[in-house]
Amino acid sequence: MPNRLRVRSIALFLSALFIAGSSLAQSGDRNGDEQRPPPAHLKSPPAPALSAEEALKRFRVAPGFRVEIVASDPLVLDPVAMTIGADGRIWVAEMRAYMPNVEGKGEDAPIGTIAVLEDTDGDGRMDRRTEFAGGFVLPRALALIDDGVLVAEPPNLWFLKDTNGDGKADVRTKVADDYGNPSSPEHTANGLMWALDNWIYSANHTVRFRYDAGEWRREPTIFRGQWGITQDDYGRLFYNSNSDPLRMDVVPAEYLKRNPNLVEPLGANVQLVKPQDLSVWPSRVTIGVNRGYRILREDGTLPEVTAACGPVIYRGSLFPPSFRGNAFIAEPAGNLVKRVLVEERDGVPSARNAYERTEFLTSTDERFRPVNLYNGPDGSLYIVDMYRGIIQHRIYITTYLRNQIQERGLQTPVGMGRIYRVVPEGKPSRRVSPSLAKMKSVKLVAELEHEDAWRRDTAQRLLVERRDTAAFSALRKLLQTSSSSLARLHALWTLDGMKALDWPSVERALQDPDVQVALAGARVAEPFLKQDSQRTLAALHARAQWGELPYQRQVALTLGAAPQGAGDELLMELARGVGARPYMADAIASSLRGRELEFLEHLAQADDASTMSAELTPVLASLSAAVLQAGNATQMEQLLAYMNEGGPQNAWLSNALLDGVERFIPGEPPKQRTAFLPSEPKALIEFSGGTSDQAARARAALEFIRWKGQKIDTGKALASLTPEEQQRFEKGREAFATCAACHQPNGEGMPGLAPPLVGSRWVTGGTGALTRIVLSGKTSGEMTMPPLRSLDDDTIAAILTYIRRSWGHQSDPVSPAQVKWDRGQTEDREEPWSEGELEPMN
Repeated sequence: MPNRLRVRSIALFLSALFIAGSSLAQSGDRNGDEQRPPPAHLKSPPAPALSAEEALKRFRVAPGFRVEIVASDPLVLDPVAMTIGADGRIWVAEMRAYMPNVEGKGEDAPIGTIAVLEDTDGDGRMDRRTEFAGGFVLPRALALIDDGVLVAEPPNLWFLKDTNGDGKADVRTKVADDYGNPSSPEHTANGLMWALDNWIYSANHTVRFRYDAGEWRREPTIFRGQWGITQDDYGRLFYNSNSDPLRMDVVPAEYLKRNPNLVEPLGANVQLVKPQDLSVWPSRVTIGVNRGYRILREDGTLPEVTAACGPVIYRGSLFPPSFRGNAFIAEPAGNLVKRVLVEERDGVPSARNAYERTEFLTSTDERFRPVNLYNGPDGSLYIVDMYRGIIQHRIYITTYLRNQIQERGLQTPVGMGRIYRVVPEGKPSRRVSPSLAKMKSVKLVAELEHEDAWRRDTAQRLLVERRDTAAFSALRKLLQTSSSSLARLHALWTLDGMKALDWPSVERALQDPDVQVALAGARVAEPFLKQDSQRTLAALHARAQWGELPYQRQVALTLGAAPQGAGDELLMELARGVGARPYMADAIASSLRGRELEFLEHLAQADDASTMSAELTPVLASLSAAVLQAGNATQMEQLLAYMNEGGPQNAWLSNALLDGVERFIPGEPPKQRTAFLPSEPKALIEFSGGTSDQAARARAALEFIRWKGQKIDTGKALASLTPEEQQRFEKGREAFATCAACHQPNGEGMPGLAPPLVGSRWVTGGTGALTRIVLSGKTSGEMTMPPLRSLDDDTIAAILTYIRRSWGHQSDPVSPAQVKWDRGQTEDREEPWSEGELEPMN
């Protein structure tokens, strides 16, 4: 390689390290793992492909329930997602090229389809299939929108229409060309759920979409889960990842994302339960899972989730009332569906198993692969079963699993699939197809009072799409008079989606007896803060006096939409009164972008601040971390100066500021942690040398802090290296010098050109992500780093060792053997890595 190109390649590589993102699965065999066969005493029963009727006999369902067949192959083939239209037809995304063999050869074939299934005789089982659209490569999600269907085929998001009524799509419009990355089907965008707030959310993607009178809008949002997304009756989002069973957004994440200075804000992406606390109980030996050589129980069963996906919050009326609000989670590796109780105590949500040592639904058929779950129009639970032997993608298949697949003939057949419905025993099945599609708008308004969420959600969507002015008065009346709080909630969001929201409706919502309606009222009141801030603030404040934490938290978020400073008095009141309540501190700080220090000073300098320290401390910690994150040297110095003022009576403030400093430092021990400041933190250093009880905390924090212009003695970092590793470090220093024009010799980067290497968690994290980036490239939004496989293993290892042991970093060095191993594991990879694939490797 010419030297100029080599230098450019290394610079590109280093720049790309800091746009890397995340994934939860591992890439094939792990270095050092012994791929042992299952113990001799574990024998997996045969797993022949069964008909749907035969497979039905293999289910074990919770007492009081039964499973019904809704559709089966050959009517439906390799289904991965579905949605039920307002006319009762089922639309299915079929990923027909997924893993046709253990090598995955041929999975790029454009044979994916969108099929429409109908029940023509009213017996509850689909009997007619129409292929609405084909030619897709691994389609993975769909949503019915207005007169078309939104289809996810990463990296494309399509809007398809049938304009001549023949049941086939004849118009295909590209809505987005950055909807995920097709390189890893297990880790790219999916979901497409129209939520209560009329935005369309996805799992594994950082953009939300909105259909607005024929136009598509998009906004950034947070990364959520891996496969599948759902909501509860109040529009709160739930999702999961393969080994992380359930998470949720307690507060709408977009509020927290709007302030880039917040440091790991709390309230979004909240883990409800750790996997080890949510045991899994399959009804068969499960040795055919990807790391079965080390993760199974003695009896050969899966102990915890390894492929959790497709969650749904049950929101129907067909099941007993105790099921409402429960989460159901698909676990295709364990051939089961879990029921999980979602609970809340003192404002903090959690989850636990609904059953002891058993599950809601299991199968002794190894090919039962539930991948998505849905609420049905009749209140039943729908299950999409991909029905196949291979569920793990080729990128992550281990030698152990490959042997299992081949030895037991699990690779064939393919092209099967089922959709099931779970209903209670002893209750008549509600098989009458819904008729919402042809309802007049006024009747759709009445559907918002229905006890089943599918009907409410569908009616709201149809009303928002139609924007029929004839429905306005009926919606406003429903908001005023309905005895159903959920109907009032839907009426409010429907008016908002139709752009028909007036102040009397907002005012009524803010006075609603149900706190969830009032909370939504605070959200939709935000445009009125710009029209008449005094009136709106007075109404928001009046309800805040009721003392309801969920509402108060939302008001703290909503006040960020007020004219600058207009909401500060109410924010102060919330900070002093409930600042220590769950998720409140970050809600307050989210509304103060760029004004965190000013607000902190007002709080800290109040005459009675010390008497309010219990409530104020979390708020000040969040604000001080945000000040440090903003990277303004002057503000940093002003903030830290408070640590040395006021003497012992001011100890509570020093403690709060130290909480913020510690929060600013990324990660937790024993991981490498380094934070970077724009200048020397003289006040913090002074405090650390004093006699305060908190001085030791300050000294401990300084161990992880680096600053611009700091003189670093690399002797300590090098002393623990072997002579060979020290030589590698010196070689890396020489190679890195060619990149100093961008990243600077001190690793502090240049704004707009190259990010700082100092303190970057991508530099100090795990080696797996770094080596994969340089070997195969990496894509993030519009930025793509090309693969640099032409760099030899020694050079890659040297560069990584140098940057991981320079500027105060003390992360493990990288050996050529590690690079060689990763090169071997990725030699067949042709696509750059996505953010969703890299995070756990970091």
